[in-house]
Amino acid sequence: MRRRIMTSAGYAMILSAAVAVGLNPRPADAQTPTQKAERDELAFVAKSDPVMAKAMSKARATLPDFLSTAAAPKAGMDGFAVKVAIRDGDNAEYFWITPFTTKDDSFSGEINNRPRLVHSVKLGQTITFDRSEIVDWMYMDDNKMKGNYTACALLKSASKREVDEFK
Repeated sequence: MRRRIMTSAGYAMILSAAVAVGLNPRPADAQTPTQKAERDELAFVAKSDPVMAKAMSKARATLPDFLSTAAAPKAGMDGFAVKVAIRDGDNAEYFWITPFTTKDDSFSGEINNRPRLVHSVKLGQTITFDRSEIVDWMYMDDNKMKGNYTACALLKSASKREVDEFK
């Protein structure tokens, strides 16, 4: 079965918010979502996962509002990023792209995660992609995360403590 791969290094903006609320790192063998993100680990998700599909659908449906906000951010808003899949053979790995620019339905921006499964891109590389390829978006508004529906989907199976830690 093919799986979607979600790279967690792109959650660096979220981790900054976690640190801002006083979360401390745990031992390297801990497996909470925050610790996985700190260690730049992958989260494997079945391609047919209905929770992830719903999250991506919600992100796409709200993308126009996000792009309007990103084009004219208010004070306290920063860290605007979009998530796209890069395919390499049978593998697909998801990357946060930040910063990004847009012109019509074409986008370009920098890969913000260290590739693990795909070898056609590298950290910091600028890529070009279409609006239709965006599966998620996020930004920070006065240190509160907005969007990031795919992380929310991953947290659906996490314990309350893990969810609280991630916030």
